[in-house]
Amino acid sequence: MEVDSLSFRITNIQQAYCNTSNLGLRERLFKENKNISQRLNEIFTISKLLKKRTNEDISFSSLLVEKCERTIAQKRIEKNLFFL
Repeated sequence: MEVDSLSFRITNIQQAYCNTSNLGLRERLFKENKNISQRLNEIFTISKLLKKRTNEDISFSSLLVEKCERTIAQKRIEKNLFFL
């Protein structure tokens, strides 16, 4: 699932960001993190639209919305790492 791989990559980026002092690498990691965040928000928006069209309470789109919400919330909690 793409959301899982994006979540895993965000975690790796944050660890690499904290462990490096190379300014060029930090800038690339920051930009990649931003791009991943945009992709995650796109997936979240699409999954919400699909969920609205579905009559079922439990569906793939519902699970995708939940997964995206949790990943976005976790990212917000860890967001401060880039501003230390």
